[in-house]
Amino acid sequence: MRGTGFAARDEASDVDGYAAPTCRLRGGASSSLVAFDGFPLWAVRAELLPGAVLEWESDHGDEGIYVASGELRVGTRICPTGGAVLIEGGAAVSVAADAPATIVHFGPHDPVPPGDGVYGPPDPAPRGVHVVGPGGTYAALEPGRDTRMFADSTCATCRITLFLTGRDGGYASPRHSHSADEILYLLRGDIRFGSRRLGPGDAVAIRGGHRYTFRSGPQGFAFLNYRRDASEQTTDGDVPRLEGGRARGLTRVDDVR
Repeated sequence: MRGTGFAARDEASDVDGYAAPTCRLRGGASSSLVAFDGFPLWAVRAELLPGAVLEWESDHGDEGIYVASGELRVGTRICPTGGAVLIEGGAAVSVAADAPATIVHFGPHDPVPPGDGVYGPPDPAPRGVHVVGPGGTYAALEPGRDTRMFADSTCATCRITLFLTGRDGGYASPRHSHSADEILYLLRGDIRFGSRRLGPGDAVAIRGGHRYTFRSGPQGFAFLNYRRDASEQTTDGDVPRLEGGRARGLTRVDDVR
């Protein structure tokens, strides 16, 4: 894969079981792996059956699960539709679906946490799980725009960035790049990268430093964005700017469960 790689929903076949490489499934599920040759990040689309449990041991990096429908339970905490569960690297945990749930799960192939980014390596304190509701930890709400950050790499014990962003109408992004590798997973609407159109369930992997632009259809879009570390954005003609809810002055929400 060079600067970008695409994964179309209709080109992936769901299989019985759970396709993520870092956890094991107890119970029933169907899923498909979204992976790109030579790219360090992956994603899984999955339908969890009632009673399904996902279990992690210690050999994994920071991972994020977005709940597209239903809910997930982490101990006594509930993550509802539109929220996210963030599993810190090295944490031995389990996540359960007591009823049917549709999820999108992101993670890195390398379990070693990044150590050379803006914030340095995460603290070696005991690792655990964050449960964040649909409001996110930070938000940018404007007419026609909705951005919810579940994590922005500033946690002391993890470096994951995971957020949802969308527009209600047509939008064209400026030409820009991010210093970190990223996966965009489309939830609603459509976006185009040149002649390539992405619809719900499609994903694009973009290498750090690759400059790109995208535009949406008239009905807008919403997508998830996953990175394993903090990132700086560079727009043509501008200097790099640190990203994240805290760095960009978004509204603090702290919808943490």
